[in-house]
Formats: sequence, C-alpha cells, structure tokens
Amino acid sequence: MRKIIYREDNILLDEGSFFGKGVFETILWLKKPVFLEEHITRLKIGMEVLGLENLEEEKLLEFLSKLSIENKGVKIMITPLNIVITTRNIPYGEEVYKEGMNLNISKVLRNSTSALSYIKSTCYIENILEKAKANKNGADDMLFLNEKGYITETSCSNIFLIKNHGILTPRRENGLLSGIIRKWIIENFKVQETDITLNDLKEADEVFITNSLMGIMKIKQIDDFTYNDEIGVVDIKHKYDATKLKIGG
Repeated sequence: MRKIIYREDNILLDEGSFFGKGVFETILWLKKPVFLEEHITRLKIGMEVLGLENLEEEKLLEFLSKLSIENKGVKIMITPLNIVITTRNIPYGEEVYKEGMNLNISKVLRNSTSALSYIKSTCYIENILEKAKANKNGADDMLFLNEKGYITETSCSNIFLIKNHGILTPRRENGLLSGIIRKWIIENFKVQETDITLNDLKEADEVFITNSLMGIMKIKQIDDFTYNDEIGVVDIKHKYDATKLKIGG
C-alpha cells in the first residue's frame, strides 16, 4: 500500500527515487479539478507500462476530495511506494496569452521506439534541460523532432498547425505524449493527425500548443519564422475556456 504524501518531506526511497520509475500528472484545479478522470486514467496507463502495482484509486480520490484548493496546478506523482501530491501557482497570465510564445527547435531527437516517449514518466530531466536552453536563448520552450525528422511535441506541450482553415497535429506514433487537451481538441474539432515536417511548420498560417495548465497558447515564432494570423486559435481557445470553466467551476 502506497503512502500518500502531501505537504510533507518524508517520501520513502524506492525505484522512483533511484531510477525514475514513476509517472505523474499535472492537473488544472480551479474550484474543482479539470479533467480529473482523464488524468487518473492516464496515470494508470503509464503505471502499467512501467510495471507498477495497481493504483490505490479509491484512496487517492477520497484524499483529493477533501483538499481545499483553488486556482492551482496540482501534481500527482506515483512511484512504487509513494503517492506524492504537490501544488503550485499557475504560471500563465493574461499577457502571455496576448503576446504568444516563441519556440526553438531542439537538436535532441525524440525516439519513436521508446515506451517513455508515450507516457508522463518522472524521467523528465532531458525536457528540463532543453527547455532551459530555450529560455537561455530568449525562447519559451523547445520543439522536438523524432529520428525520422517529423515534429513531435515541445518539452511540456502538444503542438497543432492551422493551414487553409484545417487543423493538423503530429501522429502519436511519431513519439509523443497524447495530452488531455490534445484529446479534447481532436474530439471537438476536425483534426488531421499526420506526419509534420519543418517545411509544414513554415507554411502554416497559425500554430498553437496545448497542455493542461496553459490550455491553448498561440505561437508567434519558431526559430526564424513567424506567424501573424490568430483567428483559428482564438476560436478554439474560446470554446476550450468555456468547457474548462464548466468542468472546474
């Protein structure tokens, strides 16, 4: 039976501590958690991939239901012996949505054959290092290609293109984590999952990224090419924000 740790500093040392054998989810928590069921489901899928024992789901949900949290990001980490719950402020203010973000293209390649590319594993240091490089260069995040030269994802978000009013996103099989918001967009809009190249990025009318805390964020520049249109991104964001508030209100 795992120990639930919240606002404590005494985790139990296990393979999660020594080898990164663990998974995590970061959940947007307004007055209520947003897409909680979907996050729990993805936790369990990742646990199965890593060979972790079944999640103490009832115990975890009961614990979460008693927390007094509002307008925070809530991280749940599962290792062989621990369930660790932490909270943090949401880092995205109105100004960043207005201005949009910049991306650099990483020289590190995603491995489409690795199981870790498809789960939210605690083996996360490469993402952190690459994002730090982007920040050092004045960008917000890194965009990864895979070993075949296809676009996959950023260090912490999925990516979408809008071209000729159509929405494109990389195929999951190219080596990416299928995000909760990515899934929502695919279910609510006509989206083509396909192989996307750097040339496709250059020819796109609009680009946006998604994750559970930021929701939908427009991209204004990737390396040396820029995007000026934002009509499609605005429409998608409005629909998502309405859904988010309904779920988390």
